[in-house]
Order: sequence, then C-alpha cells, then structure tokens
Amino acid sequence: MYLRPRKRRRSNPWRVLFLLLLIAAGVYVYTLVQRQEIGSPFVPTPTPTRSAYSYRMEAKGLYLQGDLKGAIAAYEHAIRLDPDDVNLYVPLVRLLTLEGRAKEAIKLGQEAVELAPNSGQAWAALGMAYDWDGQVPEAIDACQRAVELDPAYAEAYAYLAEAYADAGRWGEALEAAQTALDLDPHSVDAHRDYGYVLEAMGNWSGAVEAYRQALEIHPSLAYVYMDMGRNYQALADTANAIEAFRRAAELDPDRAEALDQLGWTYASIQEYERAQAYLEQAIEVDPEYAPPYGHLAYTFWTRRNYESAIPNYEKAIQLAYRASRRDARGFYVTVEVAQDDYAYPSPDTVLEGELEWADRDEIRLSATLRPADPSGQWRNASGRLVLNTATGEYTLTLERMPPLPADQVYVGWFEGLDRLNSLPLHTGPLRVGTDGALQVRLTAEPVDGPRIEHLYTLGLCYFYMARCEHAYPLFEAALQIDPEEVNALEGIRLCQEAEATPTP
Repeated sequence: MYLRPRKRRRSNPWRVLFLLLLIAAGVYVYTLVQRQEIGSPFVPTPTPTRSAYSYRMEAKGLYLQGDLKGAIAAYEHAIRLDPDDVNLYVPLVRLLTLEGRAKEAIKLGQEAVELAPNSGQAWAALGMAYDWDGQVPEAIDACQRAVELDPAYAEAYAYLAEAYADAGRWGEALEAAQTALDLDPHSVDAHRDYGYVLEAMGNWSGAVEAYRQALEIHPSLAYVYMDMGRNYQALADTANAIEAFRRAAELDPDRAEALDQLGWTYASIQEYERAQAYLEQAIEVDPEYAPPYGHLAYTFWTRRNYESAIPNYEKAIQLAYRASRRDARGFYVTVEVAQDDYAYPSPDTVLEGELEWADRDEIRLSATLRPADPSGQWRNASGRLVLNTATGEYTLTLERMPPLPADQVYVGWFEGLDRLNSLPLHTGPLRVGTDGALQVRLTAEPVDGPRIEHLYTLGLCYFYMARCEHAYPLFEAALQIDPEEVNALEGIRLCQEAEATPTP
C-alpha cells in the first residue's frame, strides 16, 4: 500500500513567543527563590494559629454544655498561648477543683496570685481549691483576702461561706452565703454554696431547693446533681435521689462517683442486681476509685457471698489508704522527749519540707528537708523523704544532724496524713548515727482513710470463712478508729469463742 508522506505542521510564531515568555518567567522566579526574596511556591500555605481568646471562648461553650473536662483542656491551651492573663487562670482553677483535682488547682492558683497579687478573683479561686483539698484555715485566709480586694465579687463570699461551713462557723457561713446571693442572684456558685451551708447544718430540704435554683441557671452541671442526690438520700427520698444521680451520670458518663452513688442507692432498697451493675460500671470507669469496691462488697455480704465480698473490701481499704497518702502535704522533724508513744509533735521543729510529686505518674511524693531556722543549731542539717503512695513505703535520709541529749530523740511527722486514731502519723524515734546520718525505710500504713464498717465487715467475712488469723488485725484497726465499736468487739469475741471450741 502506498503511504503518502505526512504533511509537517508549521510552528505558530505566537505559540513560540508564549513558550519563550513562560520559560523566562520561570527562570526569573527561580532566581528570586534562590536569593530568598520570595518563598518557594511549593511550600504549603501556612494556616492561621488559634489565639488564646479562641480557646477561651471554646472553654466557655464547653462549660455551658456541662463538659468540664473539655473546658479544662481548652483553658490549658489558652494559658500556654497567653501565660500572663490571670483571667484564664481563675476559671481553670475552679474547674480543676470541681473535677477533684484540687492539688493541681492549688498550684495553678498560687501561680495566679503571684501573677496578679491584687486580683480578688484569683485569691477567691485559690481559696476554693484550698477548701476542697481540706486546707480549711488556708481557704478562709485566701477568701478573706479576696473579699478585701474585691468586696463586690459574689463568688469570693460563696467560697468563704463554704470554708466557714467546713470550719463549723455556721453564723458566718450563712452570712457570707447570703451576701453572695445578694451581690449576684444569678451566680451558680452563690446558690450552690448556699445549699452546701444548709446541707452542712442538716437542712436538707433547704439545700435541695438551693441546688435546684443553681440548676435553673445552669442545667448541665453534673456535680450539682450529685449534691442534690446526696440530700435526697438524707431525706430518704430514694426515687428523686436515683433520678438526680442518673442525670449526673448522663451528663458526665466518666464520673465514677455518679455511677457509684446510683448503684449504692439501689442497694439501699435491696435491688442488688441493678446495684451491682452500676457499681461494676463505676469500677470500670475509674479502677482507682475506692467507694464502689466497698459498696459492691456490701451487696455480696448481704447475700452471704463472702468469697466475692472479701477481695472487694480489701481493694476498697487498699485504695482508701492510697488516697490518704496522696493527700500528704509535707514532712518535718522535731525534737521530742524520749517516751513510749507520741501523740502530737512538739513545737521544736528542726527540719521541714513540702511534699511534691516526684514523677509524672504521680505515684511518688518527695520532700527536700531544710532547716526550719537557717541560723540555728541545725543550719547545716538536711534530709530527704520519698513516699510511694501506692505501696506506702517511704525512705527517710538525714545528714549532719547534731547529737541530742540522752533523754531526747528526733521524730519525723507527716503533715496531712494521720493514723487510724486521727493523730498525726510519725516515724517513731529516729536513731541518728554518730556521724549525724540516718537512712530508714518505713511504711505509712495503716493510716486514716478506710471506712470503719469496711474494716470490721471484712473481719467478719474472714470469721465466717474460718480465717480468724486474718480477722483479728481488721477488728483491731476498727477499734483504733472507735475503741467502742460493737461490731469489732463482737467479732473478736466470736473468733475467740470459735478458737476455744474443740474441732469435732
């Protein structure tokens, strides 16, 4: 087949000109990039960075939805972007406190008052955190400082009222709570703390009404439903208590306390299967939260299932000890007259230090001990204490301690950690070597924390399992809390009687 030669296309002069201009433009851009006069066209366009104000608005929205955890995270982002704005610290301190993270709240609150020492709002938030951590005198001082700085700030009076109630100063508590309501009748905290004062005074129906008014202002706060449910329980209004705790659990599904109280309320009306389901759910949500283990153990105990009750009571007691150790705030060494036992420390403090977390997992607390009087006899002495809050083991090291007369000894004391009899936990006499050094390993257990009924009921479980060797220490621990506890005394009698009875 004959193929004709293909006709060649002629170049369009305008097309050639366009290509030449495009090449020249490319060379020009490349030259500018090399000179760093413009950025590379192949680098992604930068996205705008969120501002602290943006996170602050997000936090407020999440709080209104009842999402306290989300609000906390948003405020933390905002502070990282603007660490000098005290107005970001105040709501975050409050939310951390409400979430049960009082120690973190205190640390942040202290930063806030250092940042703005004349801020009444910062001092009030710090006072609230102190109170929820059990440091009531410090809470009252901080809240009074807040009132002095900002007499028109309603929340300062509200937090002061709560602290006064915890101190048993009822008249002052009522007056402060009423002042908060007068200053701002739309304040959730003013109504909530007024309810708290009434609750502490035993006026449960009045407390319910105050909490109801708080929820009318902000209907999505799980912790206020918890307050209301607790007072319905005191009024023996089981149906409304269940509804309040159920609502709290719906608003905050990760709140183990709500699930625990819901289960415990069902247990109080002997609906043990339903109670068990909620209590097990509470444990799944927070395996380190002690109360549901004790409540679950009770449901087994009432059904005489001692094998299942025992491990749950043991876990409740173990976690209660751990929780108490986590609340330890400090450690100090005093000089004491040598004796068999020590009830309270003398005023002769020679070394002292605050306990702080020594690891990110918040398991070990440590304190560096320094002289209480830098110019005194112990000015060269030093020490260190490390406490494992999980196991209770602690190590104390002392150096360059001056020798004492034969009738005196050194004794170490924990601040914020008591024995079962509510007296301060101490090390006992510390035998310092001739070189002024000492290193000892001791155990902070048993300590005040477990419920007395958990101790003696676990002892009775062991009695019914014919294991009195395990029961005696539990009965004795209960008697340290209350020397007249009839259940513990009866448990000891039962064990002694069983041991005295010949085995057939």
